[in-house]
Amino acid sequence: MNTIWNFIKQNIFTIILIVTLVVAMPWLGYLFLIPLILVVVFGAMLAWKIHKLRSQIVDETQRQQGYQQEQQQSWWSRNRSRNEGEVTVVQTEPTEQRVNDEVGEYVDFKEVKNEESK
Repeated sequence: MNTIWNFIKQNIFTIILIVTLVVAMPWLGYLFLIPLILVVVFGAMLAWKIHKLRSQIVDETQRQQGYQQEQQQSWWSRNRSRNEGEVTVVQTEPTEQRVNDEVGEYVDFKEVKNEESK
């Protein structure tokens, strides 16, 4: 309803012309009135749909940012308790071998000292 009121405010002369045509020549007025009503109705529906999609995008973005902030805060809270210079080793779960044993071959290298470099 707010969209229709804004349209009327912005297009007052068009509204006056349409009302005059409807009163003076009903058949000609309706010729302009029906397409105008369709444009206003479909415009309002389109504006509502865009607003709804925009709200969904904003909500999703805020939810993702909140998740990232929670992750960052939990990382900071874990690391704040450590003293400067303290080293912590975090052991991860072993991963399964990704390469088949039959693919490629392993080569043992032996370091050879060159007498010329001395």
